[in-house]
Amino acid sequence: MNTFGKVTTAFLLGLVLQGGVYLYLDQVYLAPTTNFQVINGEEVDKNFPDVKEGTRYYSHDHKYMAVVEQNRVDIYTAGKEAPVTLDLKEREVSYFEWMSDRDLAIVGLFGGRHNDVMLARIDPEAPEHEIDTTINSVPNGSRITDVAYSAATNVVYMKVRVGDGAYRVYRTDANYDTRRVYMQASDIGRIGMFYNEDRFFYDNVRTGDVFMFNGTEGGWRAINPPGKFRLIGVTQGQLIYIVKVDDKNRALEAYEGKLGVGFNKVYTYDNPTELSEITVDSILKDKESAKDSGSSEKKQ
Repeated sequence: MNTFGKVTTAFLLGLVLQGGVYLYLDQVYLAPTTNFQVINGEEVDKNFPDVKEGTRYYSHDHKYMAVVEQNRVDIYTAGKEAPVTLDLKEREVSYFEWMSDRDLAIVGLFGGRHNDVMLARIDPEAPEHEIDTTINSVPNGSRITDVAYSAATNVVYMKVRVGDGAYRVYRTDANYDTRRVYMQASDIGRIGMFYNEDRFFYDNVRTGDVFMFNGTEGGWRAINPPGKFRLIGVTQGQLIYIVKVDDKNRALEAYEGKLGVGFNKVYTYDNPTELSEITVDSILKDKESAKDSGSSEKKQ
């Protein structure tokens, strides 16, 4: 089994995936305002039925479409009308995504007969064979809202909402050790992770600080410049993107940086911008458009 197989085995307590690498790069997920979280934007693929209910998610090759509701997940195969309905065992959905390089779904589930909080791996070819990672000793109503993981480090971090504006982070590794990691915040915003190092990033929504946690040594430190900042994401090349925000948590300026080097401002927004509109990709596009328009003096 290659490195990817090892990390995903740790991730889902027995998950075995062959070949390839899944990278947590510049995809950034937000804490949900409902009981389930959307990852992909709404798309329409004419190879699938025009389903009105739920939120649609397409696998990386568009072979499958999942329609996700709070208490139901239907998986359609391209060209076929009838879906396969997952047996959620009376649990509710808090998180869903298709893996970026293969036809496998990752589903955050909570509740049910045993009040479980778990992350399940679902193979649409054999959906009855669910493989789970269970998180124990969490308050009733807790749920997974975000995941960051890396093939090269064999480590997975899961963000769990345990109350209104209160979150915990759990870490698992190739030794099957799933445990809580204590952070310098409970109101955690976005999270990210380097591909090739056990370096985990998160922000404190209340104070506006961005932190780096060294999972190997166990230390942490704030990495943002003076001011109030929020994390946007990290890339495979270990670039870190953050934004300076106002008192309403709206973005004013975008920054690009590296550990041990620091941050440089790369873009200034014309108007305060909601964080929900900003991703790593949008910052890169804004940065390039500013250069192309010759407005670097205005925008940077």
